[in-house]
Amino acid sequence: MPREQLAIVQDIPGRLRVRLPATARITDLEVTVSQLSGVASCRWSPRTRSLLTTYRSGEIEAEAIVDAIVEQADVDTAPAPDAPAIPDNGSPVAAALVKTVTGMDHRLGRVSGGVFTLGVLVPLALALWAMRDLTRGPIRALPWSTALWYAHGLFRDYNLHGRD
Repeated sequence: MPREQLAIVQDIPGRLRVRLPATARITDLEVTVSQLSGVASCRWSPRTRSLLTTYRSGEIEAEAIVDAIVEQADVDTAPAPDAPAIPDNGSPVAAALVKTVTGMDHRLGRVSGGVFTLGVLVPLALALWAMRDLTRGPIRALPWSTALWYAHGLFRDYNLHGRD
């Protein structure tokens, strides 16, 4: 009989949150993970059934923490979803932003049945906003909206390599 799977909710360097199924053994889970070398803190939330672990990424990797959780909780890991394109420049800020926006995009697609994505809604919203401003009277300078258009295009072009 296959075991239930944990879900990795958040995985950024130094911070890992996993959600465990109701059947997971949580007894001593917090203690076991806290004792791993490189783990700074570990906190179990019964309300969300998630374990938040902060760690020193130079001393331990998230995979080792997940492996310890899997063994202690008697669960499996979920197959990794298609990884979002991570910027080649190694910027942790850009990587976190890509991960956050990609997650929002996937949730929006799931909720809308695949009809809407951020790739559709953001340009549509910006176009509607521009049309609204054009129909309100004399054309006036739109400095921050223009900057927003350029920022969106530049970020998309230089940080989302390999996206369809």
